[in-house]
Amino acid sequence: MFPGVQSHALAVDDIASFIMWADIILFLIVVGTMFLFVFKYHKKRHPHATNIHGNVPLEVIWTVIPILLVLYMFYIGWTGYIQTRVVPKDAMPVKVIGRQWTWTFEYANGKVADSMYVPEGTPIKCLITSVDVIHGFYIPAFREKQDALPDRVRYLMLYPEQVGNYEITCSQYCGLDHALMETRLVVLPKDEFNKWLNTGVSKEEVKEVATSNP
Repeated sequence: MFPGVQSHALAVDDIASFIMWADIILFLIVVGTMFLFVFKYHKKRHPHATNIHGNVPLEVIWTVIPILLVLYMFYIGWTGYIQTRVVPKDAMPVKVIGRQWTWTFEYANGKVADSMYVPEGTPIKCLITSVDVIHGFYIPAFREKQDALPDRVRYLMLYPEQVGNYEITCSQYCGLDHALMETRLVVLPKDEFNKWLNTGVSKEEVKEVATSNP
């Protein structure tokens, strides 16, 4: 997995780790109890079955604990989701257009690019749409994904905190060359980004200042 490069990505990783370890622990408890009962209550040891009429404390435990776990997972998931929906006042809009099989990015001053350039430390509001079929705007290193729908505009918040060069892919099967629908998110220092945005410096020159991630 790509290392997370924004605080929201770290929160997503924490949620995934918590759910994974909770699943492992519950699996071991259930399977361990099953094997214990198979061994302890084997017919050779207990030829005559004993009726059990219930155990209130045990029933409360196996009801309350799963409810608390589910509520906690909902809480941490919801708080992480809210981070992607709240739009700060200083957010910079970037229009993201998906088409078979490329991405196009439009900026407020009219500049258009086939890779996404953003300034470090500035919230980015991605306005995502499609001109043909459903695409999936997905940035693995940011743990962010939003479907691009024809004739609809949806938004996604990014918080680029590290200068670098990150992969953008399409996460929805969209036809013959779906696997080739890739581009880059380039996070630049603010002065370098402003130079690219306002002076028309070539993308090749700007990429030289971006730190490439493996």
